[in-house]
Amino acid sequence: MPTDLKRIDEPGHVHFWTISCYRRLAFFYHDNVKQSAIDGLHYIQDKFDICLIAYVIMPEHVHVMLYPHKPSDDTPIPISLLLREFKHFVGVDAKARLRDIWRERGRLWAQPLNHWATSNESEKPIWTTRGFDRNITRQDILHQRIDYCHKNPITRGLVNTADEWKWSSYRYYEHADESVLKMNWNGEWPIIW
Repeated sequence: MPTDLKRIDEPGHVHFWTISCYRRLAFFYHDNVKQSAIDGLHYIQDKFDICLIAYVIMPEHVHVMLYPHKPSDDTPIPISLLLREFKHFVGVDAKARLRDIWRERGRLWAQPLNHWATSNESEKPIWTTRGFDRNITRQDILHQRIDYCHKNPITRGLVNTADEWKWSSYRYYEHADESVLKMNWNGEWPIIW
């Protein structure tokens, strides 16, 4: 594991995560497993009372933008703690959902996933060991990253418009649709939470 990677917990910084699935396997191809990632975001949102800004769940990775502070608190919650809690929650929940799909169908949706499911490995990881975490300190960069998240399913050819991808914060901002997951950010900069 790389030892020179550092997470910087600074007051007022937004964090942009990219968390990839183990061996880039498409664990989140199935909507029921995508829901596991949504539930994981909701879990850290509620448990730590953080400001969730944007996200997209892709078949083999997740992008998340958050402001890791409790309301009216200048002390950031350590990103390492939030990542660990999110990855653990989703790892346990997604594996349970994958087992249910396996029991129902006798297979998953791709041969590499079937190999993962039937391997003799004692642990079957969902996530890579490290994720990518970038601090955001400027409003223009924040908006660029949000656009990147929302356009990711289009760029990948999964949908024609961002409206069609249920698994991102796009519909929350464009249509006030809270049916999948409510965001906490009101659009102001600097973020006051």
